Amino acid sequence: MDQILFTDNNQLHIDTQYYSNLNVLAFAGMLKNPSYCYKFYWLEAVVNLISEGICEATLGDIIDEMIVHAWYSVCQFHIHLSGIGVDGQVRDGLERAILTLRELSGLE
Repeated sequence: MDQILFTDNNQLHIDTQYYSNLNVLAFAGMLKNPSYCYKFYWLEAVVNLISEGICEATLGDIIDEMIVHAWYSVCQFHIHLSGIGVDGQVRDGLERAILTLRELSGLE
């Protein structure tokens, strides 16, 4: 039932036989908790890659897309994608990656 799967070398493969067979309940369940915003950036990244005609992508390609789309929210609006821990540390890996890249690059 794998519509989208990652091969051993982290390549995204979309099998065309599954194009019209989305398990809507499973998909809705994946997006159920909106407090974890990275899910929406993941979805946006996958949809953007597919809409560009890309049928195979690395996990890195998807993460790059996620960073591009979440950058403005994190850097300009200071939105926390999964909240802040009791210790004051950012919990979300995507948000930490963006903050680290901003610090290393000097880009706003």
